[in-house]
Amino acid sequence: MILTRKIEIVIDENERELRSEYLKQIHSWGYLVRNGANELISYLYSIDRLKYYKFITEDTKIELGIIGAKGETIKEGSASYVLLSERLKGQVPMDVANALQQNVTNSYKEIRGKIFKGTASLKSFGNIPIPFGGASLRNLVYKEYTNSYHFSLFGIPFVTVLGRDRSNNNYVLNKCLTKEIKICTSSLQISENKRKLFLLLSVEMPRIELSLSEENFIDAHLSIETPIVAFFRNEKKMIGNKEEYLHRRIQIQKALKRAQINSAYTNGGRGRKRKTKALENFNGKEKDYINTKLHTYSRLLIDFAVKNRCSTINLINQTLKEKDAVKNPFLLRNWGYYGLKQKLAYKANLFGIKIVDKTG
Repeated sequence: MILTRKIEIVIDENERELRSEYLKQIHSWGYLVRNGANELISYLYSIDRLKYYKFITEDTKIELGIIGAKGETIKEGSASYVLLSERLKGQVPMDVANALQQNVTNSYKEIRGKIFKGTASLKSFGNIPIPFGGASLRNLVYKEYTNSYHFSLFGIPFVTVLGRDRSNNNYVLNKCLTKEIKICTSSLQISENKRKLFLLLSVEMPRIELSLSEENFIDAHLSIETPIVAFFRNEKKMIGNKEEYLHRRIQIQKALKRAQINSAYTNGGRGRKRKTKALENFNGKEKDYINTKLHTYSRLLIDFAVKNRCSTINLINQTLKEKDAVKNPFLLRNWGYYGLKQKLAYKANLFGIKIVDKTG
């Protein structure tokens, strides 16, 4: 399975002017990648839609050809590559253009059916990561005296910032270094405030082989009162509680609201930046807290399944609960069913455990 790790990195260059040039180059790539992605997805939709317009005759549809860079007619499947090549050639590495073409095309295919049904709109890309093939990450080495990994990407040197490494990224990078796991198409992300860089490292993790019993299963109930209540035969396991998850989340929301109200009375002098300084302390805090808790809850449930050699986790009445949550603004705002299911799915897949929605 493909697993993505988010690792903070910095440019490994002591000379200030050169480091600044590298940073400008990365931001320029980010700008071009965003524009290229938006143009490409619009192009894919327009070409796709031409086939279904009733006011265009069949003969006209046949005559509508796609011209390549050298003036020759090309196949429809190659058109997206030609578009990005002409737009980005010489401005971004071609490996980035290739990876971007694949990512945007796959993203469009996922929502194509919903767009034609009118249940979804065409996606718009904002601050998207800069994609690249795994082979572009080169010269990966570990330096013990700094406890960090150094590598180069399109000629720009980087070094990792692992910190406390609660996600065990050191283990993943070490496996990449020894080539025990393969680096797949990854990406370089610029933070929203443009102050930090992150490596979104995608690796192909081997499935952990366990002797699971096909007869053993867990019935799990997801709710806002207790995030997960799991049953295995006569054993009951409660994971998390309302006070731990919901209370803390609401407190963050209230603190942000107070900061927004109080910012009206903050002294000026440096304009908007000073007015909103208190709000920046809460930037992404609620999202990070939720992400951490959902990772913890999903891991505890998977550990419970592995301990009892269960091959299946049944999510009881989950589809019905998600429909009810849409009607309840409080649940929709404060309870992340999708995030928890998503984290459960990829962790379960790592151990070969099936996740099943069950009515009962």
